[in-house]
Amino acid sequence: MRRDCEISGVSSLFGHPMAAAALGVLLGAVLTLASERAASFVTPQDPFRGIAIVAVMTGARLVVALLALGVYSVFARDGLAPFGFALGVSFIVGLALEAVKASRLSASHTSA
Repeated sequence: MRRDCEISGVSSLFGHPMAAAALGVLLGAVLTLASERAASFVTPQDPFRGIAIVAVMTGARLVVALLALGVYSVFARDGLAPFGFALGVSFIVGLALEAVKASRLSASHTSA
């Protein structure tokens, strides 16, 4: 099989709207889990180190998302819209879940 046929096949697979949306959701979930892991470094003993780690991870999430969108725009332009939409929605849902989780932790530690 010729290499250009293989690249074309991969491009058409990633260009399929359902595959693109699934990859967008998967990447959004992975980035959200990585962000949640970074937030665990914020501790009362060393809050500045934890906040620095969260800031670096937030920047890294943005860079990874932009790189993924760039790769999609070059190799599978047909799937760019579903991929980007799914990535954005999963990012927003992940942020909402993180906010709910953080508010529940704060509410459970308050005294009456």
